[in-house]
Amino acid sequence: MAVEPDPFEPPQWQGAALSTRMASARARAAARRSGAVADLRLDDDIRLTERIRFEVTAHLRLLVETIARDLSRQVERLADDGEIAAALLPHDRVVERLRQAGCLTDPDLIDELVAQARQTLLAEALPVESVAGDAPSLLVRLTEAPDRIVAAAARAALIAEGQGRIAGQQGEAVALPAELQQRLVWIIAAALRRQDDAPLDKALAQAVDRVLAAQDASERPLAAALKLAAAIDARASELPELLVESLLDRQPGLFIALLVHATGIDVDLVREIVLEPEGDRLWLVLRALDLDRATIARIGLSLCEADGRRDVEGFADALDGIMAISAEEARHATAVLRLPRTFRVAMERLEGPERR
Repeated sequence: MAVEPDPFEPPQWQGAALSTRMASARARAAARRSGAVADLRLDDDIRLTERIRFEVTAHLRLLVETIARDLSRQVERLADDGEIAAALLPHDRVVERLRQAGCLTDPDLIDELVAQARQTLLAEALPVESVAGDAPSLLVRLTEAPDRIVAAAARAALIAEGQGRIAGQQGEAVALPAELQQRLVWIIAAALRRQDDAPLDKALAQAVDRVLAAQDASERPLAAALKLAAAIDARASELPELLVESLLDRQPGLFIALLVHATGIDVDLVREIVLEPEGDRLWLVLRALDLDRATIARIGLSLCEADGRRDVEGFADALDGIMAISAEEARHATAVLRLPRTFRVAMERLEGPERR
């Protein structure tokens, strides 16, 4: 029996709507063709794994929907007219609108989400071992340090770690650096608009201010670990053991923070260096700190065991050459890493993609 068309639904398979469907189908086919070509051009070592792709996609959707929901709630509080809030685009359509406009391919945003996903997976995969035998983990021991500043920072780091784990289990959105958070909140506010509406735009702008003001700087990625590293202020003789134990304790965030404090290199760059599978820059950074062979070997083997992209045999073969580099040579080679990020980016643009 034929089903009568719903008079309240647009006749998508009738009349002029057919040409629209055909145009959309052609656009999707063209996008698939170009996507297939772009994917085949990628080398295996730079293609995202399915696990990373899934994590980044899920976190991005959750992040956008969470911010959209927060903005909508603030608009409801700020607007005198209840119809103003009703004029907002539904939360579940914001992601698609941003995707169609190309607003979800911000390189800085994707880099941050990929880095966070890689760090999380690294923490899960690192081999568990305690250099102190049956003693509590490094973070727990630091909470009992006689230095009250170190102990307080360690407790804050433990709390931040627990909150991050709970947030991940409950599906809460990831934290972003302040600049990225600000850019994303504003673009989501723009995506919530359906049309020009002065009262709605005013309420949205005020909602953005309220949402951004509510962001806690302590929630930023690695913030607690960086404070702990600064509180520890490790001496040259203390740093090797702390670096090794932070990895054996499945604390790559603390490992990164300790390197940031010891080297003066930007945290985002240190994280990138630690997570890249080749390890060339990491070995030079470690040699610039004049770390010994045993320490570099333990760090390298831990990272190789946790990340299948790393070549453990290649690292073993290269270890003699790495140790032949003097600390002074390594400091000279890594000097560019300590320059301001804006300066480094400018130099990379001038050098061209082949030198990056």
